[in-house]
Amino acid sequence: MKKKSLSQRMYLFLIYGLFILVLLSTFFGLFYYFYTKNLYTQAQRKSEDLCASIASSIDNQLDTMSAVSMNIIYSNAIKSNFMEFAKSYQDNELSLENFSDTRESILAMYDIITAIIGPFQSVSQVNRYSLNGDCVGSGYFQRVTKVDFSEIDWYQPTVELNGHKYFSSPKNYPELPGSGETQINNKFITLTRVFFNKVKEPQGIVEVIKDCDQIFSLLSQLKKNNPSTSIIIYNDRDEIVYPYTQNILYDYLSLIEEYKITPLKGKMISLDTNNKDDVFVNYNQIKDYNWTVITMEPKESINASINTFKDYFSLVIAISILLTLAICFFISGCLTEPLEKLTKAASKITIGRVLDDNKVILTSANSSIKEIAELCESIREMYDKLRSTSKEVLLSRSEETRAHLLATQSLINPHFLYNCLTNMSIMAEENMNDDIITMCYSLCDYFRYISSSNEMIVPLMEEIESTEKYIKCMEMRYKDAFIYTRIVQGNMANVFIPKLIIQPIVENAFKYAYNRKPPWKLQIRAYLKKNQWRIEILDNGGCLSEERKDYIMNMLRNLNIKEEAKSLEIGGMGLKNVYLRLKLLYGEEEIFKIENTLPQRTIFILGGPIYTSKEEYYEHNPKL
Repeated sequence: MKKKSLSQRMYLFLIYGLFILVLLSTFFGLFYYFYTKNLYTQAQRKSEDLCASIASSIDNQLDTMSAVSMNIIYSNAIKSNFMEFAKSYQDNELSLENFSDTRESILAMYDIITAIIGPFQSVSQVNRYSLNGDCVGSGYFQRVTKVDFSEIDWYQPTVELNGHKYFSSPKNYPELPGSGETQINNKFITLTRVFFNKVKEPQGIVEVIKDCDQIFSLLSQLKKNNPSTSIIIYNDRDEIVYPYTQNILYDYLSLIEEYKITPLKGKMISLDTNNKDDVFVNYNQIKDYNWTVITMEPKESINASINTFKDYFSLVIAISILLTLAICFFISGCLTEPLEKLTKAASKITIGRVLDDNKVILTSANSSIKEIAELCESIREMYDKLRSTSKEVLLSRSEETRAHLLATQSLINPHFLYNCLTNMSIMAEENMNDDIITMCYSLCDYFRYISSSNEMIVPLMEEIESTEKYIKCMEMRYKDAFIYTRIVQGNMANVFIPKLIIQPIVENAFKYAYNRKPPWKLQIRAYLKKNQWRIEILDNGGCLSEERKDYIMNMLRNLNIKEEAKSLEIGGMGLKNVYLRLKLLYGEEEIFKIENTLPQRTIFILGGPIYTSKEEYYEHNPKL
């Protein structure tokens, strides 16, 4: 009997041992191959993420400078005070004490500019020039002076751009403080643009100055975490703006063109003929400003991880083989006798038996091994629980999906609230008390709409009117620069649509579309077509490129609906969220389109089946 038991053990040991050794050999071989190959892929992804992070950070910093300049230009209070100052300044000495008649106007400009810069000093200095060179500056310095434009390098290119923004190359401003180690190393970038009067005639120039160490603040941290990575940034004139404290040996823009490298698709290139200076080069573009971010990772840095991996990999293989053989020998003896009993017990658990009303009782394996006996008993308990809870689980899934949808409706974009409060602050500086009160009422009504109901669907007019509360908050700031229209087909007013489905698209327009000169236009149009409701949100922020449109639609169409529906927290209340909610609610009947065929127009089209009451909707969607 003992001899027979030993024969069975050896038989299983040989079968399992050889099988697992073959699997291990195949696994380790493939793992080594794909791991070493994947290192280059990881390097590319790392470079892509690095480029994207840098581009995004610089884009935000440049957006801040641009926003400050636009706020200065479109501030009516600054306009009126500056015109009074410039008119009086032409006939007086270069001293503030000689401007008793305009002293209050100058001080008012100081206060408003300081408020726009903000308490965290988003920029270092803001200067506003008349065409005669009269200057009012605020920020680190508050001063009135006169300059000679012929001695300023940014003047001529700024005038030639006729209102568009011009960024200078990094340069020293000895009179301004910076974050560099010495005052000599402090570098600053300026944004300048011409501003116009009501009849579109040039009235002066706005200059916004920002510390380079602040603009490129993210790069210092990235360099600490990636010491082997080199970063170079070019502006729209192919001038190096980073690093601004050292010389660059190669023309990397020419190398990118020579090797035909595309954005965020890096490539290994050679910097010399001996192939000793091979680097992995990747780049990204800041499209709004036509700046180029280039990252480089030396080949030696990538290969270093491969060499380290080889040493550890050999040790892991040896230990794995020995441990596998020992485990196979032990398990073969332990599983011989009770394995069959356990198999018989487990084979009684089938889908048919779980759903069958006639209960089938499982018998025990009666194993002498404690763990296997407990496993068998656990299987029996699991079988009973599956039978008792199967219907409850099926019913709860629909309620869970509905709960996720309701939870999503409660999301509020904090950036919208911050922007409203900032606008109120600026309006308070301009004594726009009535407008502030109106904005507060609109903001309260908007938030009340979000939190007042747990319903997933609402009448169309109720949704549009709520969105108009949001639009009203934006209108209060930009006045005549923003034009909103609404066209609603008469029979559309009482059609039920998903709640909070329009506002995210409108918010997206304010965030991305309105970066051109006003007037900014927005139109919401609702109508019926082919037994479906349609809503069009149109803006004049510039025609969306075909490549960008295709990217957005492909990304949305390729979403894993089941996985994304578990949280519905995909970028807040943005395009993904709107698309996903329409897809969950209407399935194949949903409509989500983007049209960009009209010049300087982008149209988002939403739609779905028509329901004129909540009862009708829930009758056709019982699962929700």
